[in-house]
Amino acid sequence: MPKGTITYTHSTNLGDYIQTIAAAQLLGPGQFTHLDRESLHLYEGPDLQLLVNGWFMQNPSHWPPAKAISPLFLSFHINPTVADQMLSPAGRAYLKKHQPIGCRDEYTRRLLERHQIQAYLSACVTLTLKRSSFVSNETPRKGILVLSALERMVPNTQELWEQKKIFPWAVQQFKAPLKHLKAKQANERLQTFLSQQNRPITRASQILKTPLQNTEDYLVAARQQLEKIACAEVVITSRIHTALPAVALGTPVIFLNDGLEHPNQASRLEGLLDLFPVCNTKALAQINLENLIPSDKHHPFVRLIIKKTTTFFNLK
Repeated sequence: MPKGTITYTHSTNLGDYIQTIAAAQLLGPGQFTHLDRESLHLYEGPDLQLLVNGWFMQNPSHWPPAKAISPLFLSFHINPTVADQMLSPAGRAYLKKHQPIGCRDEYTRRLLERHQIQAYLSACVTLTLKRSSFVSNETPRKGILVLSALERMVPNTQELWEQKKIFPWAVQQFKAPLKHLKAKQANERLQTFLSQQNRPITRASQILKTPLQNTEDYLVAARQQLEKIACAEVVITSRIHTALPAVALGTPVIFLNDGLEHPNQASRLEGLLDLFPVCNTKALAQINLENLIPSDKHHPFVRLIIKKTTTFFNLK
């Protein structure tokens, strides 16, 4: 049976495509069908085995997927703002049909179990990435990579306006001055910390400002991002799909949680916080980079993910 992975037609977030790369590597060599996360209900091709992982979803009215899709749920996260819609009677029946559901976080696991859906914590497929897939193991590490640290502290009111979400836009407009002030203060604390380190600093963003032409271009950009992570001595970020790949690639990581108190953000971290150091920028002064070592706490999740995919897709 053909195999498929999730992709993201309208996303400029390289973290999404890093998940696609991890899923494809799990399935091994061969051709895969890439199915857009928001359009699984429209699939009309031949019967297909699909690794269903990642954040779901922007358009819950597009759930559940088409009948021709045979899913393996791993690293599955339900967006809290659409949980009620995704767990409609039809949504619950679909998940029960394909249980147990491998959840990326404890929030999703608890949510499904409250609806009598069998679920377990699988963490994220990006934890299975290997450094040797992107750079030589002899490639030296150099400097600090600051990758999408504190970006979420500044509200994206333009996106809300374009989506015609008028009330949320108005709320964010009201909160914007205080949020900008907090972001400024956090960035100043980060800059002070960086100025005290005797290492080269590289900055990058997980979010592309300009959309690329097609999925392949995004996958190339995501691989380049992974190469940067693999070559860093330390990564500082506020994005889980920078932090988790860093763990997988053996790169020490500091996760800054300033501004991530909202349930939509906090829910995505439940069950993953033991995998990397987490702190507020106010605590950065207490961190000695020399004492940071790569985590190995993800290895049980890696073994679980490999076992599940090998069995489901009949891999050799």
